Amino acid sequence: MKDLANVGLYLDWSDPDPDEDGVFGRDVAVEGFCEALLRYSSPGKIRLFRNSPVLSVGSDGSDRLQSMALSGVDPVFSEIRKLKADFESHPFSVWHDMDGNLQSAHDLRARYSSRLYPITATPHVFSYATLGHSWVLRMLLQPGYSCDAMICPTRAAKSAFTNLVDGVRDSLAQSHDLKLEFEPRTDIIPLGLDTELFRPRPKHPIRKKLNLPKEVLILLWVGRLSPLDKADLLPLIRVFFQLCRDNPDEQLILLIGGSGHRFVERTLVDYVNKLGLSDKVIFSTVPSEERHLYHAAADIFLSPADSIQETFGITPIEAMSCGVPQVVSDWNGYKDTVVDGKTGFRIDTMMTSCDEDVSQSAGVYDGGDMFDHFLMGQSTVIDPVMMQKRLQELISNKDLRYQMSQESRQRALQCYDWSVVIKSYEELWSELGDIAKKLSWKSSAKEDYEGLKLSQIFGHYATQKKDLFIMTFVLSDFGERVCDHKEILPAYQSVVGVLSVPIICALMDILREKKFTYELIVKHMQGNSEIKITRNQISKHLLWLLKMGLILSVEPEF
Repeated sequence: MKDLANVGLYLDWSDPDPDEDGVFGRDVAVEGFCEALLRYSSPGKIRLFRNSPVLSVGSDGSDRLQSMALSGVDPVFSEIRKLKADFESHPFSVWHDMDGNLQSAHDLRARYSSRLYPITATPHVFSYATLGHSWVLRMLLQPGYSCDAMICPTRAAKSAFTNLVDGVRDSLAQSHDLKLEFEPRTDIIPLGLDTELFRPRPKHPIRKKLNLPKEVLILLWVGRLSPLDKADLLPLIRVFFQLCRDNPDEQLILLIGGSGHRFVERTLVDYVNKLGLSDKVIFSTVPSEERHLYHAAADIFLSPADSIQETFGITPIEAMSCGVPQVVSDWNGYKDTVVDGKTGFRIDTMMTSCDEDVSQSAGVYDGGDMFDHFLMGQSTVIDPVMMQKRLQELISNKDLRYQMSQESRQRALQCYDWSVVIKSYEELWSELGDIAKKLSWKSSAKEDYEGLKLSQIFGHYATQKKDLFIMTFVLSDFGERVCDHKEILPAYQSVVGVLSVPIICALMDILREKKFTYELIVKHMQGNSEIKITRNQISKHLLWLLKMGLILSVEPEF
């Protein structure tokens, strides 16, 4: 492939320092892609540009990158300012942005280049409130070319990006009579990993090295401890409690590996202690460089991700590559990566439209606190009954775990090894290069719009999107025990003021009597003179009760 490895990259990472909020998948993906490009690309130059005043081999981790390059692959390090000062002296056949920054890549080409070359970008998040204005609008105002592409890691991510672009475009057409279109392609290429590093290993020696118990069955979560932008682990802990109760002869351990917000860890530890699970749940800070060992030490990998911030999810494919079955939420990228019934199980999820206030307030003097993400996650339901059932299948069936282990390793090698991923990129770059040669080159105009309803963009992440008014609810056995003060009501401290304990108790009291439809519940609640509540608030509280397994959705009686 001629000149295929003549790639330009903006290098926005260095050797990472430990992050008090945990390891971020974006950092892992960007670093992994850059390293893989040096290891697996066709012979040629990989031009890496930084903002640093001085960038030479031996600084900012560039010595490590230099040592990774295979024979024939030549990494060339330079300053982005030098590129702008003398653009034509830094020729490349394609520019790839590893952070989804297509609009800045457009600016670079429009302002400095005398030739048309393809631009590609890989985004890692679509959910931040300001992206419609700061990101999508700029891409619409800079129409780009058909030789450009936004490379999404999954089908769900592609749909989210398309929903976001369409929403901004349609809003501008209505409010400003602007007729804008997104010209670049939207392709799908997954993220990858090093399958030599993440591989099956004998469990006992690794567990000894990590100071983990040997003769137990380990269920592993590894990632940030954050219900804001990753996953709510409270329902998972509750499911694990039920599994321990139902399997008294099994030595089960839940290993929660990672770090994050302190209030989250305190909440999780407190709930574990109150359930009497302190001897069965291990909290461990997992160093990024030891993730492969923790994965290989586990018997079952868990990820109940429920945040709209998620776009791919690297940890399930890390577990997959280590030959560990995955039990994950049926959510966004997991729909593409985890093959239900083969490499593991995907647990049904549910989202509905009750986010009008959340979507309207997001990004307005909120300091970027991601409270909108937290609220959306708290009303996203991962079926706790199905989760327990699927985990029980794996706990009870060693042969099934072995079979899924074999399927997992094969899928990781075939689909997610970086060598496979880089080949897909090169094939796309070659195709886009041929398209660019047939297009005329012209300068692109530039300019500057507003937000969208979150469920409109991300509703497809869930297994199903339901209207609450057709649903019927009943109190679960767990809910009965909470009402009788035999179990505690698990909730985060920051939920106070958004989810009301009196409202929660009122809803549970209503459902103690019998099954109720949504409309009847609304009638009862709004008829209560002591509680002033909107339908939207009722919806949020019902979804939270479903999420926690305190109530169940049942078939209506006719």
